[in-house]
Amino acid sequence: MKFTCYKSDLNEALQFAVRAVAVKPMTPILTGIYMRAEGSVLEIHSNNFATGIIVRIPVNTEIPGEVVVNGKKLHEFVRSIPGETLVLSDEIDSSVLKIDASSAGVELLTMSCSDFPKVKYSEGENSFQIRTKTLRDLIRKTVFAVAKEDSRPVFTGCSFELAKDRILMVATNTHRLALASELLPETYPSCSFVVPAESLRGLLARISPDDVDNQVTVSYSTRYLMFSFDNVFVSSRLIEGMFPPYDRVIPSTNTTLVTVDTAEFKAAVDFVALMSKETEYNTVKFTFGDNNIEVSSASPEIGGAVKHVKAEIEGEDLEISFNVNYIADVMRVIDSQKVNIGLTNRLSPAVFTEPDNDGYVYVATPVRA
Repeated sequence: MKFTCYKSDLNEALQFAVRAVAVKPMTPILTGIYMRAEGSVLEIHSNNFATGIIVRIPVNTEIPGEVVVNGKKLHEFVRSIPGETLVLSDEIDSSVLKIDASSAGVELLTMSCSDFPKVKYSEGENSFQIRTKTLRDLIRKTVFAVAKEDSRPVFTGCSFELAKDRILMVATNTHRLALASELLPETYPSCSFVVPAESLRGLLARISPDDVDNQVTVSYSTRYLMFSFDNVFVSSRLIEGMFPPYDRVIPSTNTTLVTVDTAEFKAAVDFVALMSKETEYNTVKFTFGDNNIEVSSASPEIGGAVKHVKAEIEGEDLEISFNVNYIADVMRVIDSQKVNIGLTNRLSPAVFTEPDNDGYVYVATPVRA
């Protein structure tokens, strides 16, 4: 095998592909990345059995062939090697892949191609198309709310739902919940499945914020959800189990409604968070009244911090405390100029919405302070 390619193309492809390289592999072959060069295309595979990735880039193939090498090291050397173009080659019956640039070279030991679990490119039993921007927004606005670890695996993923002409994504760790939905141009059969958060984070990293016009083909079967766009194919194994009903945890009424400038409120939360990190539960207190929000936190060992923000407040005055991360996280994904906060009492969940987007809801449970 021998081919020439642009370093930038290969580096970008490997940066995405290594996301599906096993961190704690059951067998050494899962630390590898598979590459096959033929004609003007290099096909790159990575597979940890939970997520499989295929990326294709343009190359100039002199000798077609295939190879498997350690994925992490391949990416590290391609990223670091000098030069704009690279030549990658291995000899017949050789156990070494050579990477040559203008002033540097690398040799990586190869592994058996026949042992590598190549990703099967296939469409599921059903499919639909969605704009890349829509998919990116759905993931970005929900995936942060999944549980990091949980005895119930469904909480480590996002519920992905089709309901006729609407697509929904929901994530929760039982203390907070994020729901994002968008209308689709067509009507599809209703279905739902739970997708691992890590697969969705990989997609989020791959889709550029500037990519607004392209389409993603989403197909699904009973066990897998697949995404295909540009020169990328991602297959994600679904999480088994039923996602719990979430409608009942979203408060339908409130006694206090707050509307505040998003940037100003986010800045206040981030400022006071510097102090709250010194407290046991990262607690920040919010005092709502007189068209003002007081954001404060105190540490017995360090001191205290406070920031005031002007707001439009309707209803009863209220003091309520939260884990600051639960508020800071959602403020990073609010896109509207202002954010609405619905409150009931100091022990009831708060509801965050965007005034110009009825498809997004975030619910955060307060802490006792």
